[in-house]
This record gives sequence, C-alpha cells and structure tokens, in this order.
Amino acid sequence: MLEKMFMKQKVMNRVLYSLVPIILYAIYRFGWRVLAVIAITNLFSVFMEYLFVHGQKPGKISGAVWVTGSLLGLILPPSIPFWMAAVGAMIAISMGKMVFGGFGMNIFNPALVGRIFLFISFPKQMGTQWNQPFVGFPGGFVNWTNPQALTAATRITEMSEKGVSGLRDLFLGSIPGCIGEVSSLLIIISALYLVFTKTAKWQPMIGGIGSFLLFSFMFYGADPLYFLFAGGVMFGMVFMITDPVSMPKHKKVIWINSILVGFLTVVIRKFSSFPEGFMFALLLGNTFSPIIEYAFKSKSGRSN
Repeated sequence: MLEKMFMKQKVMNRVLYSLVPIILYAIYRFGWRVLAVIAITNLFSVFMEYLFVHGQKPGKISGAVWVTGSLLGLILPPSIPFWMAAVGAMIAISMGKMVFGGFGMNIFNPALVGRIFLFISFPKQMGTQWNQPFVGFPGGFVNWTNPQALTAATRITEMSEKGVSGLRDLFLGSIPGCIGEVSSLLIIISALYLVFTKTAKWQPMIGGIGSFLLFSFMFYGADPLYFLFAGGVMFGMVFMITDPVSMPKHKKVIWINSILVGFLTVVIRKFSSFPEGFMFALLLGNTFSPIIEYAFKSKSGRSN
C-alpha cells in the first residue's frame, strides 16, 4: 500500500541516509524528545501533502516530503512545543511547496519556509529557550530530555557581541543549539557522502562556505571558523542551499547565488537584530536566483 501512496525517489533516500548519524548524535546530546519532534514534523508533512494530492492523478506523495519533514525537525530547538513543530510542518508543505504546484515547482526550500514562519511567529520558543546538551555517555540515550534550559545568549550571540567561544566545542557539537545543527564534524561527513554519491552538488557548498569565511573575516577581523561552526550555516550550506529544486540550474548562477548567500548571511548577522542570518539569506538567494538566471539565458540568446 505504501508503494501506491509514495513516489520512489532514490536521491531523496540518500539524503535521509546522510541524516541518520546527525539524528543519532542529536538524541545523544538532547535526549529522545528530539526524535519525537522529528517524527511529528514528518507525520504532519506527509498529512498536509496527502490533503493536496488526494484525488489527483497520479495522486502520490513525493518521497521528498520525508526530507522536508526531517530537515525541518533538525533545524528546530530541542525544546520546541510539539504543536508548534506540527504547525511548522504544515506551513512548510502548504506554503513552501504545494502552493507553487507541488514537487519540483517550489522556488523556496520548504523546510526553510516552515522554520522562518515559526521564527517570526514564536520568537521566544525559537530563539531564547535552549536545552543544555548532555555530557558523557550514555547522555541522552537514557533520557527523554535535559530539563536544564538556557535563557542566556547562545554561542553565536556571544560571538557576535564579544567574539569569543570554544572552537573544539563548536566543531564537535557540545553546545546548545538547534537539534541537528550543532555538530559540524557530522555535517561535513554527511556532505562528503552526498557529494561522492552524486546526491548533491559541491559547487554551492564551496561557494557559500568560501564566501561566508571571506566576509566573516572582513567584517569581524577574527577567525572565521568560529562563526562557521556556530549556528546553522554549516547545516544550511550542505542540506539546503543544495536543494535541487530551488537551486539555480545554470552553473555560473549556482556560484553567484552561493556567494551571495554567504555574503548576505554575514551582513544579516552583523547589522541586524538576528544573530542567525542564514535562513533569511537563503530566502533572498532563492528570490533573486531566477532573475539572475533569466539574465544569463537572455545574454546567451543574444550572443547566439
């Protein structure tokens, strides 16, 4: 029955495989509650897409819906109320995907649309309440959640204001943060898997990260690795800017778009009240990339 309901998309399956180590590490750091959050975002993502495709031909739910649900869950705080996670998933699918015509038609990353909606609607739950990660084994594997919550600034806010943090903790992920964004090491391993299996392109990753490092050094004058390993930049550069649907198709525009996203992330972090700028930067990149791509196509047409 499941085969009749869902499209077979091997590429999307490989993305899900790459997320497994990150999900397991999130459970270790924050407890089994994070798995419940991811399950809820997946369940309501599938439910919302089913409402749209039911009764249509072929009437199948895309395999990409599991990727959207998983990515959304991983970019939410561990303490997010379950009902908010459900609302975010429904917004992600309805307003980020189905409103454009369904799979393959959306211009924005659906998971990012869901997160931005939650961030703007519920800033307290999305930006000021953080769970302290477990330390030592077995950590969260024998706990539902860590009740010790943080109300102070997170590491990325501290760095924006003071320029301090521990590089090792940032890289390994022993810090407060969103469910799947804390371990840069695992994100890099996942990136290598996606590139070598030809699931994702390496160009937007390198362009975005390189741009972010360059402009972070220019704007802050400090080691840019601190800013790269904090927040959602690494996760976004691997799993979101590489989205094959919302990503530009022209090779040169891929580079231009990724460099623009890296630059805008630093600018938003530096000059706005939002310590985490990637989600808004990618949204702007998705907005302008069709225009840039159209300009390149028009130029190529005239030259021919």
